[in-house]
Amino acid sequence: MHYIIETPAQTKMFEDNSENVSKETFLKLVNNKYKKIEAISVLDEINWDFKDFTTQYLSHKFHSYPARFIPQIPFSFIMLFTKEGDIVFDPMCGCGTTLVEAFLNNRKSIGNDFNPLAALISKVKTTLIPRSEFDHLEKKISKMKRYLDLDYRRIEERTNELPSRTISKIFNKAVIGKLEAIREMIIELKDEKLYNLYDLGRVALSATIWSLVENGTGIDLENTFIKKITMMKKEILKMAQYISNNNPEVKVYKDDARKLKLDDTKVDLIVTSPPYVNALDYYRVHMYNMLWLNMDFDLFRKHEIGGHSHHIMNRFRLLSEYLGDMLRSMIEMNRVLKRGKICAIVVGNSSLEYELIESHKFFSSFAPKIGFKHHKTIFRNIDTTRKYTSADIGQIDDEYIVVLEKMSNSSMDAKDDDFITQEVKREMLSFKEKIKRNPGSSIRSRKPSNERLAKNVDKINEAIETIKEDIKVKN
Repeated sequence: MHYIIETPAQTKMFEDNSENVSKETFLKLVNNKYKKIEAISVLDEINWDFKDFTTQYLSHKFHSYPARFIPQIPFSFIMLFTKEGDIVFDPMCGCGTTLVEAFLNNRKSIGNDFNPLAALISKVKTTLIPRSEFDHLEKKISKMKRYLDLDYRRIEERTNELPSRTISKIFNKAVIGKLEAIREMIIELKDEKLYNLYDLGRVALSATIWSLVENGTGIDLENTFIKKITMMKKEILKMAQYISNNNPEVKVYKDDARKLKLDDTKVDLIVTSPPYVNALDYYRVHMYNMLWLNMDFDLFRKHEIGGHSHHIMNRFRLLSEYLGDMLRSMIEMNRVLKRGKICAIVVGNSSLEYELIESHKFFSSFAPKIGFKHHKTIFRNIDTTRKYTSADIGQIDDEYIVVLEKMSNSSMDAKDDDFITQEVKREMLSFKEKIKRNPGSSIRSRKPSNERLAKNVDKINEAIETIKEDIKVKN
């Protein structure tokens, strides 16, 4: 038996504690060779809370990202259900956690995300860069520091482009001037055809802007950027020591999970964490990063799945839209997955109008209709000190892993609006009956009036009437 504990890249997923018994147990579990049915049983033996495990190591540290899942989850499924050279796929890859784990463990991987920033981060986190290119970058940065001059014309143009939000005030002329100088230096890398360095520089700039927005003020921009670059260089060079000579192939697409551009039965494992309905607007979180990287955040906002800004007047229409989007995505997952292979979907509960949305139950309900067998749903506690949460919707402190197996090709197509409408309506009717029996199921502190809760049934009825319209994919 080969134990991954002998591989330096994987020992980094644990706290520095040589007596960590859970580490020894976990590694022995996932590194054995099992038949599929045995591996499915092993899932019950893993402590999915992963308390005291390190979640930020190597390129996982490159860029903050909201609601990302911890690397131990995809790592476990990769080790249990694939072999070296297999293809691991994440159709909503976010910042690339699944891809990094596949890369570190010599699996090919494919990532997909409609968010252009997510696709960029995922690519950079799985791309090795030689030391010689980093030496060139350091010289350019050193030169840039001597010429952080303010281009007042460009500053005025950029100021006028900023969104009408209070946070925009932190982007004063000095801050904008430094950001523009950094951006111009990065563009020079593209002109020099150093494309991997160019992308890395863009991710470092984005991470710097994220830090600025998170801190609100007082950030030392150029030095923060340089520290990001230095850290990324260190981790990439370290990763290069752990990757086999057959540098595992990684492909990242900026595309729609509801209509994937992948061939049928192409992948050996899917591990993904879809957006949570009504949790947050990813486009809003990434707005300033995308602005400086010349990315179209309005297009992303329009097509974002589960976005908090959709259907403000009736939030239950957002639920219908979300369920339609998830069902289409699941049909596409079935299409690209090989028969008999595993699909793991990580999702948390959320709330709408004081009602609990148990998203994992929707996935397990859809599964048998489209060629999947639902094996189990795994509950895990989230360490909320390590995961991005939104104060606006309350902390999400647990999540679920829905484990599916592809038994057959789906007889339904992701473009079949009639089927999508039928299944979403069935779920919405069931949801309505549930909240009639137990209204206000998501209340944690203040309790609204019974009259207020009673209005939810009327709103759901309205949402049911508009399902056919709301589940359509926007052009």
